[in-house]
Amino acid sequence: MKSSTLLVILSLQAVLVMGIFAAVAKENAVGEIKAIDINPGQLKCCTNCNFSFSGLYTCDDVVKKCDPVCKMCVAVQSYTGCKQFRCADTFLGMCGPPCPKN
Repeated sequence: MKSSTLLVILSLQAVLVMGIFAAVAKENAVGEIKAIDINPGQLKCCTNCNFSFSGLYTCDDVVKKCDPVCKMCVAVQSYTGCKQFRCADTFLGMCGPPCPKN
């Protein structure tokens, strides 16, 4: 009886793993999942560098002008009325050293 129980458990695990691989292959074939565009550069400075457990970083600093290294600079709402921007790039490793206080 022990060997038949083990065989059933191993069969169910194999079916589960094949189902997961099939789901991942289907998503990649349809194009629902996009790869993250990682910026290989480093910002001149970033005070609010956010770390994710995947090892990727994003900088949440709001500035008057984006760093030249930034590939995707997005406008953000400002209460002061002047245009401000945030670099929406994803970095592998640190974003940059902390910015000096003005």
